[in-house]
Amino acid sequence: MNVGSAPQRTCIACRRKADRDELTRFVIRPGQHPAIVHDVSATLPGRGAWAHPDETCLIKALTTASFARAFRTKVTASDLPRLDDEPNENG
Repeated sequence: MNVGSAPQRTCIACRRKADRDELTRFVIRPGQHPAIVHDVSATLPGRGAWAHPDETCLIKALTTASFARAFRTKVTASDLPRLDDEPNENG
């Protein structure tokens, strides 16, 4: 890694690498509905899944097994975040 370069993450939908600040983070929070929540500050504990914040990648992540693969667990439709909710704070 070069000195001064930003941390790299892989989008769970398109599988392209990007700087961490170009992606949005999701975490799984058992016992809540939806169980997968947008981590606005990227500081919530637990395994994170990263996706580009554009509509194409988010829809692909929601309609394929991207979240299940990223979290290494079974994910149901009720666990998934909704696209129409624009979060302004964690969870």
